[in-house]
Amino acid sequence: MPHRLKDTVVLIHGLGRTPRSLMPVRFWLWKAGYRVVSVGYPSRRMSIQSAVEKRLQPVLDRLQLRPGERVHFVTHSLGGILFRQWAVSRDRRFPLGRTVMLGPPNQGSEVLERLAHYRWPRWLLGPVVDELGVDENSTPRQLGVVPPGTGVIMGNKPVIPFFREILGPESDGIVTVSGGWVEGQADFMVTPADHTFMMWRPTVLRAVERFLKDGCFLPHKTWEPDDTLLSVSS
Repeated sequence: MPHRLKDTVVLIHGLGRTPRSLMPVRFWLWKAGYRVVSVGYPSRRMSIQSAVEKRLQPVLDRLQLRPGERVHFVTHSLGGILFRQWAVSRDRRFPLGRTVMLGPPNQGSEVLERLAHYRWPRWLLGPVVDELGVDENSTPRQLGVVPPGTGVIMGNKPVIPFFREILGPESDGIVTVSGGWVEGQADFMVTPADHTFMMWRPTVLRAVERFLKDGCFLPHKTWEPDDTLLSVSS
């Protein structure tokens, strides 16, 4: 057990996933001395706002924070949009720290936009399909500037390039690199990773820890290509 407890980090998973999908991040940050709390929500049955009100906010309300303690966030994919929705109307007295968003569809989802006229995406993925378009009225495009101290990590090496025709060459297989860009971000990093497993890559995990500590990612020239997944013994 780390000898000194740091701030709290709240993890928010993505669409169709569970808190288990962010276990590598949880373990890495626990080893770094943070208290780590996971938020679970039925992403295929809830709207974004409903998930914030019924799942995310109650977890935050139950946090017992020490004087001077801050709350950071690490999100994956749709979890980043939940964070942004919460941040829009958050209590400004809340001790918000820094946030790292992994593969967030900050400009909407090109894939869901293309598939929106079919019935099966709504049956499979739920109401968020209608919220994640790329037009100006979509939820991500309506949320505005992210809070200060927000960093974004995007992958550009899809393992299964199934949507390459839709997304083009610069994507993580689900979200384009440019689709992760958002106004107000403090730093933006691109690394050779795919959307589904980027949280298993040591390069990503080191970047998350560095950002929570210093508010920036390491200079890009110091990052070595990391094509291997985190091993169990790491």
